Amino acid sequence: MLRFRALLGAATVGACAVAGLPAVASAAPSTPSSTPAAVTSDSARGTYYPLSPARLMDTRTGLGGRTGKLGPDSSLRLQVTGRGGVPAGGVGAVVLNVTVTGPTASSFLTVFPTGRSRPTASSVNFPKDWLGSNNVTSMLGSAGDVTIYNRAGHTHVVVDVLGFYAGTDTGPAGLGPGGRFRPLAPVRLHDSRTDHRGALPAGAALNGWVDFDNEFGMDDYNRHVRALVLNITAVGPQRDGFLTAWSGETAVPDISTVNYRAGKIVPNLAYVKTQPCPPFGCGLDGAPRYMIYSSATTHLVVDLVGVIDDGTVPGGLRFSPAVPNRIVDSRIGQGLTAALGTAETGRVEVSVTDPTRVLVMNVTGVAPERNTVLTVWADGAAKPTASNLNPEAGQIVSNGVLGVLGAEDAFQVHNLTGRTHVVADVVGTFHLDPATASGATGESRVRVSGSGVSGHVR
Repeated sequence: MLRFRALLGAATVGACAVAGLPAVASAAPSTPSSTPAAVTSDSARGTYYPLSPARLMDTRTGLGGRTGKLGPDSSLRLQVTGRGGVPAGGVGAVVLNVTVTGPTASSFLTVFPTGRSRPTASSVNFPKDWLGSNNVTSMLGSAGDVTIYNRAGHTHVVVDVLGFYAGTDTGPAGLGPGGRFRPLAPVRLHDSRTDHRGALPAGAALNGWVDFDNEFGMDDYNRHVRALVLNITAVGPQRDGFLTAWSGETAVPDISTVNYRAGKIVPNLAYVKTQPCPPFGCGLDGAPRYMIYSSATTHLVVDLVGVIDDGTVPGGLRFSPAVPNRIVDSRIGQGLTAALGTAETGRVEVSVTDPTRVLVMNVTGVAPERNTVLTVWADGAAKPTASNLNPEAGQIVSNGVLGVLGAEDAFQVHNLTGRTHVVADVVGTFHLDPATASGATGESRVRVSGSGVSGHVR
């Protein structure tokens, strides 16, 4: 097992952005603070507000102010606040789904707050001709905007917004405090490869639900759930297409969650707003409901990795955003001393403040020798069956990962086969209230007591 200690929020020697280029270019590192702001228990700061997903930008159509592909070593500015359900003020960070389509070269995108220096980190990594998405959490600039940078070639960029975090104690006007995050050991909710219904047909939607138990002495925790954090994977789609995850309370929204090529295995992290199951509507009355639509016939795997509640339940975690900061780059011995080999696990320790329980990261597999699977989980816990990345041989591919920390502020990374380098950039942390963190474990007391699928809906 490889072991190394990484510094979070400290100077990082030789940090570099991942691109489809053999050279490792050093640059001056960013130094975001990992110290959570002091807040009171009734503060809105760092709480989450799920949205019905909405499209903010599509360079193919000119939505968002840009028409045409983003060129090499070029940036664009995207206004976020005041659009797509995001309030005009009181917002500290947003959760986006960023899609790349039609790139003419291997490259990467970096999403960062406008007005800040561009960090030496990446948000989406992709090969030439790729079609795919990545979940990206980003701080906002002073005008409520982000900047998107492209390293090489020309590519179209599509951006959807899924939700936002309050950036002030009072939060956005008229909304009150948002919800808190509760991490879970991954729970497989659905795998069409073993389900009697088989693959999800083109033009149909999976109608799923989750039932939660708890140790809070409440009759019904389900009614407090506002969003699910899922890892959604398309497996072997029959043709190019996309998945869309949403609450099911409306028609399928005009956004995408996972974009895939035919025959590939493509995961993505998704924050999915829920609604209670209506009577006789999806399997268990009142249970949080989610739906996933597919434009092409594909097998589908859904893993639950966390819950956003309404903020009224004791405990839970708040979010503190940061300018992206590299903590792992095995190519230069940072965080991991070397590439991971077949069935090898690396252990990464991080220096964080006491209340920190989860790292919000972009994890990248760099040019694996074979098609492989990367899995990230808390140090000291059993390795889950769920995967985080499925990079193909020779490619550079990333995915959003919520890295739960073990008792010694460490997480594990496992590589299934071949040899691959690993890179991880931190964009923020989930933490307990500093005033109440002493002696608290931060472990979720929420449990999944049941889940199911009521069918495929057209």
